[in-house]
Amino acid sequence: MLPDGGSMIRRHNRAAGDGDTAVPADILMRRGRLFFAVACAVIVTMAATAVLQVALLLFRVGDHAGMLNGGFAFIVTRDDGGAAPAGFVTISRYAVWQSTLAAGLLTLRLIPGLVILASLVRLFRLYARRLIFSADHQIWMRRIAWALIAYALVPLVTHAALYAAGMSPVAVKLEWRQLDAAILGILLFAFVDVIAFGAEIERDRAGFF
Repeated sequence: MLPDGGSMIRRHNRAAGDGDTAVPADILMRRGRLFFAVACAVIVTMAATAVLQVALLLFRVGDHAGMLNGGFAFIVTRDDGGAAPAGFVTISRYAVWQSTLAAGLLTLRLIPGLVILASLVRLFRLYARRLIFSADHQIWMRRIAWALIAYALVPLVTHAALYAAGMSPVAVKLEWRQLDAAILGILLFAFVDVIAFGAEIERDRAGFF
């Protein structure tokens, strides 16, 4: 009787363990779907905003687009007197080639952010499919890391180009968010190595069972 009773307990423990592991997987799937939907909404909104901003510069809509303190500036609403912020230079005051250059440089500035959001969409889609450690994770995580590095470095190029074109009073302009993005990108590369190690363990485990 004792051996049979012991085997029943062990079977019960295994069944309980299976249920415990299924619950986190279901939670991950639900959260992955939620994050996927939110990320899709954010990237659509950001892409639409980016297209609008580039179009305002490209078509020289001076009432809403221009330069301020050496950077791109967009005015949604004005004060009661209809005055623009101090130092704001409308894009229509520049030559056509300058406004075209500004539109191209703004596009370059916006690309890293869009790449990050698009990669997050793909990651959350994997989570919705209960996939945690996979080769695809490493690909998208590395893409986000490179985009963060680009987010930190691209402004150096755009500010220098704006200065050379006579549209900015400074050739080099550094912001804390650039440094934050560079550090986060480097840390993310290290985290990808952890993901790769986890994927290797998962493959070994699958082969063992």
